[in-house]
Amino acid sequence: MSSPVEEIVSVTEQLKEVQRALDLFKEKQQKRESASDAAIEFVEKASLVLDRAERKEILLTDDQKRRIRNNLLKIRSSLVRNMEG
Repeated sequence: MSSPVEEIVSVTEQLKEVQRALDLFKEKQQKRESASDAAIEFVEKASLVLDRAERKEILLTDDQKRRIRNNLLKIRSSLVRNMEG
């Protein structure tokens, strides 16, 4: 079992990966580049973090979970719009 400090470090690192993936997606979207790969990377990392939180392997606040889910929904909507257009 990991210590509280190790748990904090683990969660922090995972959230940083999710944020980097989101930032990459936003950057590509702003440049009008294909953001599909970046979106997929964000979705994969965010989903992994949310799954771990649901299994209580890591602790996230309700606000952190809500923000990740909201970003997932925004990216999904963006991808659907791009596929239709």
